[in-house]
Amino acid sequence: MSAEKPVESDSLMSPPSGSRPMFSRGAGNGAKVGAGFLVGALLVGGGAFAANTISSSNSINACVNNTSRVITIAPTSGKCPTGTRALSWSIAGPQGAAGPAGPAGANGAPGSAGPVGPTGATGASGAQGLAGVTGSAGSSSNSNSSVSVTSIANTLLPSVVSIAITTRTGSANGSGSIFKSSATSTFILTNNHVISGATKVTVELDDGTELEGQIVGFDVAYDLAVVMVNQGNLPVANFGDSSKVVIGESVVAIGSPLGLSGTVTSGIISSLDRPVTTGGTGSETYINALQTDAAVNPGNSGGPLVNAQSLIIGVNSAIASLGSAASSTGSIGLGFAIPINQAKRISNEIIATAKIVGTKVTLAGVSTRPLLGVSFDPSYAGSGAKIFALTAGGGAEAAGIPANSVIRAIDGKITKDNIEAIVRIRSYDPGATIKVTVDLPNSGGSRTFTVTLGSAPSNSA
Repeated sequence: MSAEKPVESDSLMSPPSGSRPMFSRGAGNGAKVGAGFLVGALLVGGGAFAANTISSSNSINACVNNTSRVITIAPTSGKCPTGTRALSWSIAGPQGAAGPAGPAGANGAPGSAGPVGPTGATGASGAQGLAGVTGSAGSSSNSNSSVSVTSIANTLLPSVVSIAITTRTGSANGSGSIFKSSATSTFILTNNHVISGATKVTVELDDGTELEGQIVGFDVAYDLAVVMVNQGNLPVANFGDSSKVVIGESVVAIGSPLGLSGTVTSGIISSLDRPVTTGGTGSETYINALQTDAAVNPGNSGGPLVNAQSLIIGVNSAIASLGSAASSTGSIGLGFAIPINQAKRISNEIIATAKIVGTKVTLAGVSTRPLLGVSFDPSYAGSGAKIFALTAGGGAEAAGIPANSVIRAIDGKITKDNIEAIVRIRSYDPGATIKVTVDLPNSGGSRTFTVTLGSAPSNSA
């Protein structure tokens, strides 16, 4: 057991292994994509036949087998055999019985009932049928009434970029959101692990324009970074308030998984305040994450997680993995995003402290993290986070918390282990006042202390 250096307080030398799921950072490794298309046939309101001329009277009657979907010309009697259903081909496509009027779409009231094909497609003037697609004269609707993915995509895609990097050993890709833009330059929010080790950064805009990127600064502790391009007046994303996010609300993830730019997926917020750690020893990231089941894959890292109001509420950063092999890494419905309130603070600090001369970043910006002013005992196996040592003059010592106390809760949230304690602390801003409930040493009972958090550079070694 060994305490960390004072400047490294509120972290662990080596997090305990085997106690948590494996989380993978989402930036791609430059792998090529092999896509296999599954081809199928569906009879959904369209048909074709050969004729020298076409008029409104053109019509062919046929029967389709309910199991094999094989189509045969109907008997002259017009009655199809058992196990098949009748179809009629005409200039307007296969027509079935009239279907019920669909629900109102995003752009208007439902259209009138239209003729329906055998799989539920609507007629030429109907709105969306219960089992089919929207008719040409009806208004479109969305099966999820709480979010319009189309509207969100149209709003956010112009402010989402793809980021490709070259390193000394290869290449990788990720995503980012346009954070700020002036007349001459634009700042992009992304993950630190997206640009880590980059010797060259290329930013691709939504319209395909490629620009050279410069790293303005990065934060290892929060896995965040800012990239600058020398082009101004680009569309800036709108940012929300991650403190108001609730479990179950609809969200959309946008990014470039495996380099496939402009990819949009949807889901919900599955959980809040999920303690997630990524990175290796000495470069650990502790995230008080938003958990989502929206598909997030390698390359989505740095891209936005967006709510139903088209506001960014998180930065997609990590995914859970079932194994250690890289080939097993992919979306299993467990994606994690850095809350945007943390990301905004870090990004603003990086931009404010960077030195930019003309079009060049001459000095990288820096950011800060809050400190409780303790070193945790990594060998402690009980419930809670045991304080091994106090930092002289730190917040915990000033509040009167003794060494060997065990933290049970922070601001009323139960703290199960060292990792949760670190994550909870880092969810606050430096200088924030929090309530820390501890079990005092030597069976001294439970007590709650009011602590003012300190501050330290995030990238302290």
